[in-house]
Order: sequence, then structure tokens, then C-alpha cells
Amino acid sequence: YPNRYYVGMSSLGFQAVYRLLNSYQDVVCERTFVEVGQVEILSVESQRPLDDFAVIAFSVSFEPDYFNIVAALESAGVPTLAAHRDSKQPLVIAGGPCVTANPEPLASICDALVIGEAEAIVPALVETLRDGVGGERDDLLAALARIPGVYVPKFYDVEYAGDGTVARIESRAQLPVVRQWTPDLDRFPTSSVVLTEDTEFNDAYLIEAARGCGRGCRFCLAGFCFLPKRERSLGVLLEEA
Repeated sequence: YPNRYYVGMSSLGFQAVYRLLNSYQDVVCERTFVEVGQVEILSVESQRPLDDFAVIAFSVSFEPDYFNIVAALESAGVPTLAAHRDSKQPLVIAGGPCVTANPEPLASICDALVIGEAEAIVPALVETLRDGVGGERDDLLAALARIPGVYVPKFYDVEYAGDGTVARIESRAQLPVVRQWTPDLDRFPTSSVVLTEDTEFNDAYLIEAARGCGRGCRFCLAGFCFLPKRERSLGVLLEEA
């Protein structure tokens, strides 16, 4: 999470992805955070540095955290630009509301960007990474680009108009990249995984009762990223509680 432990562990979405990845027997997902004044970023679980992992995945909820992504990569000695990384270095992925809404600010930094909800994308993502990590980077990127909802900037040339809007997109992969979402939330229980006092909700066990919102307020990023509105069934919520 490209921010402090307090902020990251307050995110139910972050914890949900952590649980989802660790549900696979051959996947080890560990947490890292960017603390103020931190010299070296180490994982919470095994105290390993970022460059010791095959994949570095960022969960991005707020635009100012883009700077923390750069700081995290620099602190680990991982090239900041995707074009400067090769198969010997970790693959860098990002997802979350900010990425779904507009992945382009991180397009030169990330090898791949996840557009949509993790539950709908992670199964194919894990399978592709399992088969491709350790091989040629270009082959892995090509395989990732074939997954619905995964945007691999390497295969797209984007030109901008004078006012900063996109003028032209030339693609060597699937276009458009369609946002993915899961219609049945009951298949994926979403609640607190790690309980800690060092969060905004230090005395609460969080359960996602619904996702999305039908109000359509124009200022609300989450309202548009997680449409259509879906609710979990009462029985599932009571069992989780």
C-alpha cells in the first residue's frame, strides 16, 4: 500500500485483495507500506525488501500516493520506469479506484494496470503470473495483455492534444480494455482479515454489505468505479458477522 500502515490497514479493499491472493496455495502475498522517514521498505510478514519479490502490486485509492509509488520503487533500487526494467526485476502492477478511473498517470511506471474489481481478474492474473514469472518479460506482458481488464501500456501508443486530452490511441493489443466486475458478491466474503488497533476503525470488524451506489453523485469516484450497485444477501452477512 503506497501510504502509512495506519491508512492502508484502514482499507477494506486492500485487505480483501490480500485475502484473495493468499487463498491460492501456491501464492504468498505479503504487505508493505510507505512510512514517513522510512529508509528501506520491508514486508510485514517476512521482513523482505521489495526487490526480493517476483511481483510488486500497488493498491491505489488516492492520487497523491502516486509519489509514494515512485519513492517505494526508488528505495528498493527498482527502476522507476517500466521501460528500464527487465526479467531480472520485479513485475510492477497497480489497481484500485484511481487506476480504474484513469490509469494513464501510472502508465510509464507500471508494467500492467488492473481495470476493475480484483475478484473478476485475479484468477486469470494468478494463472498467467504462475506460468510466466521467471521467463521472458515480453512474453509475460503479452500474456497479461490478453486478460480481460488488464492494461499493458507497452502495447499502446497514446498521443495527447494541446489541452491534455487523449487525441489518438494506437494499439498492438486488445482495445478497449473493459472494466471487469463480479455480479455475485456472495461468492467473495469481504471483511476484516487482520485486526489491529493501528487503524481508523480500531474497535470495529468491517464487513462489506454492498458495493457500488445508484445515486450517481458526480464528485464520487467510488460510485462510478463500482457500478452497478450490488448487495450481499442477508444470510451471507449474518454468517460473516
